[in-house]
Amino acid sequence: MRFKVCLISFLSSLCLVLAAKAQILVYNNLSTAPTAGFGDLNANNPIFGDSLNLTSGGQLSVLGLTLFNPNNPDNLGPILTGSMVIKFYDNTVPYTGGALNNPLLGTATVTWDFTGIGGLQPGFFAPNSYNLTSLNINLPQHILITQQFTETSGTSIRNGIALMSNPTTGASPNNVFLSSAAISPNLYNINGGLNPGQIGFRIELVPEPTTLALAGLAASTVLIIRRRK
Repeated sequence: MRFKVCLISFLSSLCLVLAAKAQILVYNNLSTAPTAGFGDLNANNPIFGDSLNLTSGGQLSVLGLTLFNPNNPDNLGPILTGSMVIKFYDNTVPYTGGALNNPLLGTATVTWDFTGIGGLQPGFFAPNSYNLTSLNINLPQHILITQQFTETSGTSIRNGIALMSNPTTGASPNNVFLSSAAISPNLYNINGGLNPGQIGFRIELVPEPTTLALAGLAASTVLIIRRRK
């Protein structure tokens, strides 16, 4: 009996350690084919967002997203550097329109730097990934994520997001959240709904330790039963 108790304790502890280090992919369309780009004037302080249905909840670890420099006739310059504020909202009760008052789960500020390649030129987008584990942001399965970019150097007068194909992991409705000085906050279909309407995101989480601990406890029990035989 003493051996059995120790075995359970050891495997449960091992699962807790693994849970602290494990990362799981819960949403991804960043690796799919781009379908379009959408942007607005920097002066309008645009905010772009999307409702995401993750495969599970947990602590945010890695976030991948995009930045687009629109090639409108009035925009001829590159983006060199800038910062982006990313906000995560609880979308368990789905946002349907108007002012975004969903519970705020956390905020991250990340930087973009294209000086090494001469800037992000008009008509191009760039993906990037950031490790946000240290922010301790816990996400439920249903979230709404927004991004707002501020250019700190460069001559571009616009910024935006890349729209990608439907996610290979997780799910998202066929619309996006838009808000700016020229656009009322709401959910919008892109190109009349003909475009999948998915902003490019990739999210990895650290699963809740209790989930893996319970799984480990079940495995321990199986091992003990086999040993009795």
